[in-house]
Amino acid sequence: MYSCLLTILAFLIATGWSTTTVWAGSFERPEAIRKAVQAAAEQVAAPTPDQTLQIEVGDIDSRIRVAECPALEVEIPTVNAPLLSARVSCREPFWTLYVPVRVHAWGRAVVAAANLAPGTRLSAADLTVAQLDILTTNGAYLTDPQQAEGMILRSNIRAGAPIVTALLDLPVVVHRGDTVVLTLLDSTITIRSDVIAMEDGRVGDHITVQNPDSKKVIRAAVVNAGAVEIRFDQGRENY
Repeated sequence: MYSCLLTILAFLIATGWSTTTVWAGSFERPEAIRKAVQAAAEQVAAPTPDQTLQIEVGDIDSRIRVAECPALEVEIPTVNAPLLSARVSCREPFWTLYVPVRVHAWGRAVVAAANLAPGTRLSAADLTVAQLDILTTNGAYLTDPQQAEGMILRSNIRAGAPIVTALLDLPVVVHRGDTVVLTLLDSTITIRSDVIAMEDGRVGDHITVQNPDSKKVIRAAVVNAGAVEIRFDQGRENY
């Protein structure tokens, strides 16, 4: 029994617990600690107007007893993850413990209306809106189905899963072999001519095009279906 007690005391000293913490006449109530953590988390949290925040403070092990504290101090990181750890401490008598906190941020997000395969060009029928725990969404989520309509899925997605921007590609609007209009622009003049696309491209891509008469090959930016451009007033480093 005595050796067991020495082992416990050695553990407490090694982990920063003082004997005063163990043998104090009055102990801090776990519920008071949990309330202090709850209040601190609510102050740190900053949900957007379309989100509802729910904070769940974890239980405190009943075997942990710390001396009653006249002024609890709580440190909690920015609420940007579903699982946090709050640091609760007391200056006099000195002690520190950590309390788990679970945060839910409920909000409306665009989700798949059915199981969807890679390469699907999304339509209104493929999408719906549901209440999701935003903090568990892996990526930038969408709030309006029109933000995803016409986009191409990069990978498969199950029904009810959120549509995040990392899963989406713009559709190919220029295909290799297409005849497209090339517009050359600078501050004083605009020239248009027909060229042949040498590769596929999405809006914003820079692709190779060829003048069918001179056979000269240049790079131009895709602006929409059937149109590319080169803007000399913005520099040529991207072409």
